Amino acid sequence: MNNSLKTVGIIFLIYIMLLICASSNQAQGGGKIYHPPNDSKKIYGTKKGYTNKQKIIRGDKEVKKYTTCRLSKTVQSKVTGQQACVYRGGNQTFELMYDNNCPKQFKCVYNPGQIEPNIDSVIESLNKIKK
Repeated sequence: MNNSLKTVGIIFLIYIMLLICASSNQAQGGGKIYHPPNDSKKIYGTKKGYTNKQKIIRGDKEVKKYTTCRLSKTVQSKVTGQQACVYRGGNQTFELMYDNNCPKQFKCVYNPGQIEPNIDSVIESLNKIKK
């Protein structure tokens, strides 16, 4: 019986010591923390910029979608006499290109829901801006 009281006393003493150690507010680690000097003009390192993939994920950069635009028609301007090529892509994506040799198709930026461009109205609006 005497031995059991000693073991209970030892366990109780260890329990009290653990409570005292766990309840202390100060950390017992002896590590050192770097604190830069009070000189605010010095810059310690620079931040690394984001990659293109990270910019896209964050929403800082917008990904352009492309579609195949095929030659719809060629039009001669009444005002300037230049030949214009009208291309049509997916979901009413239209492109207008001034060129003597119109390629049959090319990759253009996907911009759905446009109206078909009229070469004379485009030239008239450019002339109004010019004046």
